[in-house]
Amino acid sequence: MKHVILGTAGHIDHGKTTLVKALTDIDCDTHKEEKARGITINLGFAYLDLPDGNSVGIVDVPGHSDFVNTMVAGASGIDIVMLVIAADSSVMPQTVEHLRIMEVLGIKKGFVALTKTDLVSDDLLMMAEEEIRELLKETFLDGCRIVHVSVKEGEKKGIEEVKEVLVSLVDEVDERKKGNLFRLFIDRIFTVKGHGTVITGSVLSGEVKKEEKVFLLPVGKELRVRRIERHASEVDDATAGDRASMNLVGLNRDDFERGMSLSNTIIEPTTMLDANLTLFHQNKNFELWNHAIFLLGTFKSQARIHLLDTNKLMIGEQAIVQLHLEQPCNAIVGDRFVLRSTSGDYTLGGGEIIDAHPWHHRRRPEELIEKLQKVSYGGLHERISAEVHKSIRPVTLSAVSTYLNIEEKEIQDVVLSKLQNEVVLLKGSDDAYLMPANEKERWSAKILKNLENFHKRNPINEGGRNRDELIGILGAVGSSTSEAVIDLIIGELMKKGKIKNVGRSLALTSHSVKLSDKEINQIEFVEGFLLNCGLTTPLMSDLKTEAHKRKIDEQQLKQILQLLLNQNKAYNIDGNFIHANVVDKSRTEILSYLTEQDEGITVARFRDLVNGNRKICLLMLSQYDSEGITIRSGDYRLITTKGAEKYSELVKGIS
Repeated sequence: MKHVILGTAGHIDHGKTTLVKALTDIDCDTHKEEKARGITINLGFAYLDLPDGNSVGIVDVPGHSDFVNTMVAGASGIDIVMLVIAADSSVMPQTVEHLRIMEVLGIKKGFVALTKTDLVSDDLLMMAEEEIRELLKETFLDGCRIVHVSVKEGEKKGIEEVKEVLVSLVDEVDERKKGNLFRLFIDRIFTVKGHGTVITGSVLSGEVKKEEKVFLLPVGKELRVRRIERHASEVDDATAGDRASMNLVGLNRDDFERGMSLSNTIIEPTTMLDANLTLFHQNKNFELWNHAIFLLGTFKSQARIHLLDTNKLMIGEQAIVQLHLEQPCNAIVGDRFVLRSTSGDYTLGGGEIIDAHPWHHRRRPEELIEKLQKVSYGGLHERISAEVHKSIRPVTLSAVSTYLNIEEKEIQDVVLSKLQNEVVLLKGSDDAYLMPANEKERWSAKILKNLENFHKRNPINEGGRNRDELIGILGAVGSSTSEAVIDLIIGELMKKGKIKNVGRSLALTSHSVKLSDKEINQIEFVEGFLLNCGLTTPLMSDLKTEAHKRKIDEQQLKQILQLLLNQNKAYNIDGNFIHANVVDKSRTEILSYLTEQDEGITVARFRDLVNGNRKICLLMLSQYDSEGITIRSGDYRLITTKGAEKYSELVKGIS
């Protein structure tokens, strides 16, 4: 069963609300002022179950020119338009304006309800039809059905034919792609006694279920969905294409401002948008910079419009523009918007957002314009590529999916089929990542080149760079996404046999150490110096002096010390190099002591236990804390569960 949204459109007093009531028995004019003035001011809502089992949610919009902003809010998210034109008035200003608005909002299906046919002669009826067909030429309603309707007391002429047309059109409407992102622009908010705050709106994408959390945007306040209704009946969920009302826990009416929306994730607000713009007002041309009112769903803001691929925009023409908003907006790629004059007197045009978080285009180089045109007029693969290339770091597949509101699998399929040479997909255990193919190759090459240079500078060192050093070299410190991608690239290089693990470091697979007799003697001297220091902290100044006597320069000494670390023959504790035999023997002694002493051990007692000086004892205790086998509690060190397990291993090894 399909759920689609039908929106009315047309000039004031052409019978939109009366026709909806005849179709559904629901009166959409519910406010006292609407009854008193005889016009629709607020959005009205109704529903209709069709004979074939499909259902239609109906949004009745005001036709008066003063309420076009409200009309746009209601029209956002509709699937089918019912353009209502009175036979005795024919085409009027809001008829034209509403038609153009429906076009820029991307609506593809609809029909004309020619009302008040009982008030005109056959000749006038024919003239009205001709005028309507002329209006609809080269629009999305070109060639659509025109249904004659007369709704007056005791008569409902044409209502059944309207229902037949709806059955046919609903069948033709493609079901909305859900996407990962639930979104709903709030068009009404009210309080129901015994239930609390209730909102209504059209579900633009995704779905939401009872008891799930949603966020009130742009403030980001977390709410819980207590109850959902569709067509006045409680349901378990609301999905793309539904008109829904929701009882929300955590929302007060004071929290709400017009233009807010709901989503199942936080959408970062933006004040800049790149977009396609079509101008259709006959009395207005756009220069390089312009001002207008920006409307997106229920959101409204003053905006400055910067033409990017042209210096002047005339009626009926299209351009790529950058919009600068006074108020932050929660928009995503593909959203449709409308521009009205700064006075709010008439509609200028509208279009589609192609980038919701663009760079500020202060200049308009040809390269930029070419890229924007590719994104604007190309397919999904162009938008995916643009989004990946725009980021200075890799992006997660889930983030791109949310930003474009496209299922992850569809993005993955497009990348693998159409973007093999432009974008790479890297799959991790928790997420997948996208990055430009040339950037991934650059990172891989930089890792290999850096290791090559390291080996040249450190010929006696079997190891190389550790992971954290490579992350720093690639400028990825602090970015969990970049770090995850570097891990995947390292894994890929290891699978290809280009790099290997050496201790706690990474080295080129081709790298091997061939030591001369002189180098072996130098290494043995340094190791012997550390070992002979025993439980007295080795001083680097003394080591450098003794090394210099043996013609070992400072660079060579650093290489030898690193080699001893890689071979697990030494520890570097806060810049102090201590032989592994000293640290390992003392580790066994402290763990043995702590397994028998519940109160723990002080620094002084540990110093007496191992017969070392205070400094080296403090360094070793710091090492054991970092290993997680001891933990400090005041002046005492206590054994941890990991420490107890480690001692059991040591005892087994001795036996």
